[in-house]
Amino acid sequence: MNWLERRLKDYLTKVEISDSLYSDHEMRHFEDLRRAERIASGVNVDEKDLEESAKQTAQDFEEASLLESKQFKKGSRVTEADLTNNRHSIDRSLDRHLYLVVRKSLGPNQHWLFPTELYNPHLDKSLRSTAERSLEQLYPDNLDSLNVKFLGNVPATYYWYRYPKSLSDEKNGMVGARIFLFKANLDSICAKTNPLIKGKFGERQLQPKIDKSVSDYGWLTRTELSKELPTKYWGTISKVIYTDELVNLDSLMQQSDKKFSRMSNRLRKIENKIANA
Repeated sequence: MNWLERRLKDYLTKVEISDSLYSDHEMRHFEDLRRAERIASGVNVDEKDLEESAKQTAQDFEEASLLESKQFKKGSRVTEADLTNNRHSIDRSLDRHLYLVVRKSLGPNQHWLFPTELYNPHLDKSLRSTAERSLEQLYPDNLDSLNVKFLGNVPATYYWYRYPKSLSDEKNGMVGARIFLFKANLDSICAKTNPLIKGKFGERQLQPKIDKSVSDYGWLTRTELSKELPTKYWGTISKVIYTDELVNLDSLMQQSDKKFSRMSNRLRKIENKIANA
């Protein structure tokens, strides 16, 4: 931050602190101090003050909480699914977002793709309805208990591709297709009691329906998606799937400066060639 941004940040912090209210713990601590002063002075002391003074004070509670936090041992982020590289488990890579992909047949080959379904104007009121129906095809039983929350009614992005010449029909305009991508989240809280999720924590699985169209499935991280999905397909979709790592602004600025410097050098060379021509 520059000097102006730092001054603004400091000012807003002061305003926020001055306008903020005390928490219940702070109010309890102030009351303990006032009660201790009354008991020490012997003025306006009633039976309730003596009863409350015998209980745990806010300061005692704070010290006990700090001691408990020091003794607390964090659990490992590495699960059984990580150790066995079980890509069917939703408990792998706990510090990363996982994305459901399925292995589908497209022509003679099979590819890893996001779940898809063909838009049907007789069944679907909107593109989101088609996206919801794609989940129904994968989880036809107890879909309501899955508790998936779609993020809006508008696609996050779309991917366009051409049909092979053997399948295209230019006369009727059938030369390609568009795939619209919707984002949806699986509620992790409901996942604990979801009947569709099998196994114990660390290796739980949420298996979709496997048939002729879907031969396999996986819960993959963003890095794994970049390796498994088709190159052009991933090139479009990667723009709306954000990285889990924090962005290093200094590194981005350095990269931008290097690109700008290379472009400037190229322009100078072109200008010199034109001047010497």
